[in-house]
Amino acid sequence: MVCFRLILLSLLSPVAWAQIENLKEIVNFLQTSYGDGGQFAVAINVPAEKCSAGVHPDQNFLPNDNAQNAKASMNSPQRVYRGQELIGAKPKPIPNTISNYHSEYLLLILSDPPNQSPNDPLMQKLLNRDPNGCVIFYTFNSPCVRSCSTPTNRYSIIPALDGIKNHKGAKAFVFGQVWKHDENKAQWEMNMKEINIKVPLYRCDNAGCTRCVDNNNVVQAQCKAS
Repeated sequence: MVCFRLILLSLLSPVAWAQIENLKEIVNFLQTSYGDGGQFAVAINVPAEKCSAGVHPDQNFLPNDNAQNAKASMNSPQRVYRGQELIGAKPKPIPNTISNYHSEYLLLILSDPPNQSPNDPLMQKLLNRDPNGCVIFYTFNSPCVRSCSTPTNRYSIIPALDGIKNHKGAKAFVFGQVWKHDENKAQWEMNMKEINIKVPLYRCDNAGCTRCVDNNNVVQAQCKAS
């Protein structure tokens, strides 16, 4: 029985799941505290013990990253918040175009400060602060097929996920809902599998958190539901 349990836990990727016992609580906290109704993305790197304890309303989970300050920065022209244990972004217009830098791209790929070293994005700086910390990347909408999640696209975030993949601590990539333009797209399912290869992928909503890709490389129905 003990041997069977160990095998089962290994299949469920214990580093990613068992250590983030309060994933739903943390995601609820991030959405409630740092979101304001539209698309945004945040990433945290916190001491490992914070991913195995409750997130209570009377406790300050991120004491150095005031929610109001973070939201003000994400609503500024720069659209980015550079914090101690949390970074965040909202879509930012690309000059002289009708397109946006997506929030995931701003955190994972855009250099910091802008136009400097391409090897110094915000996410890598956050990862470096605690090599053994618990890392959660949360985006309200799932990364879009048109640019972010398709590996061959110019603004794809897939290669940049290697930084999180190589992180020693517990980690998870989480989205709250399927981007409305990607519902029922076969390419979306393929792209979610690409993300899951790099980082354990979850959907967290009011019903809880679901590991999106099972051991047979099938995207779970709960993750696809609109």
